[in-house]
Amino acid sequence: MRTRALLGTLTTISIAALAVSCTEPPEGQEEQTETSTAALTGAIFTTLVDGSRVNANIYDAKEDVYLDGGPGDNAPSGAGALPEGDYYFQVTDPSGKTLLSTDDIECRSFHVNEDGIIDQVNPGPGGCEHNTGVDQDHGGVTIQLMPYDDTPNNGDEYKVWVTLVDDYDPGHGKHGFRNRDSKTDNYKVRVEARKPCCGNGIVETGEECDDGNTNDYDECSNECTLNPICGNGIVEGDEECDDGNTDPYDYCDNDCELPYCGNGIVEGDEECDDGNTDDYDSCTNECTEYCPPERMPM
Repeated sequence: MRTRALLGTLTTISIAALAVSCTEPPEGQEEQTETSTAALTGAIFTTLVDGSRVNANIYDAKEDVYLDGGPGDNAPSGAGALPEGDYYFQVTDPSGKTLLSTDDIECRSFHVNEDGIIDQVNPGPGGCEHNTGVDQDHGGVTIQLMPYDDTPNNGDEYKVWVTLVDDYDPGHGKHGFRNRDSKTDNYKVRVEARKPCCGNGIVETGEECDDGNTNDYDECSNECTLNPICGNGIVEGDEECDDGNTDPYDYCDNDCELPYCGNGIVEGDEECDDGNTDDYDSCTNECTEYCPPERMPM
């Protein structure tokens, strides 16, 4: 009985020792654990150069859009603020698929202070940092998002992203900006109706034609209006007729004018046309042959 009890005790000790050996790493070896980075907190907004319209969402021009320098109007300092640190920003289409920012990422860097306010734009290579303004509410820095290309989005919508410099990961996420490590804001820019451009080969609103050249004497003028072309079979402009041929002696001459008596050209139903107004010569003023009365016998 004592032997069986002793064996049971040894077995219990062995299992406990095995459990310890499976949970504790050997001496001098650090425990390997997977750590997870917390998602970026805070929020970003777009505004005008002076911060007077926070999160305006709709702007008159791309040049008007600035990254907000701090919390919104009348909000407590630090409300929705980003953590202190250095950041990058970018502009894309709403899906993030198309990168629209056209300058180097190092030109799009800024610093947020401990109060959650942008306090400086970091110098870029060759002085490429963006234009700035001053937020009228908190005195922080506002950053112009230009330069960037037009969005391919049919609704004229854009998305601005920010991420910590340390979290920027080229080749991953959306052009190095991972969703978890970024804050975004969407906005729109009004697009004025584009004026027609005569000569681009595209018939646009208000144009009668656009042949894409600078020849003012072909069918389409340099003002993109149709030039009458006599002989094309279409009565245009000040043409009286257009029979689509080059016969000057039918009812419509080669100047696209209807026959008229006295022009010296026998046209249409004219019997003659001597080009004068003498009604008593061989051709009357109605372009009929003149037949003088028979002379009375002497």
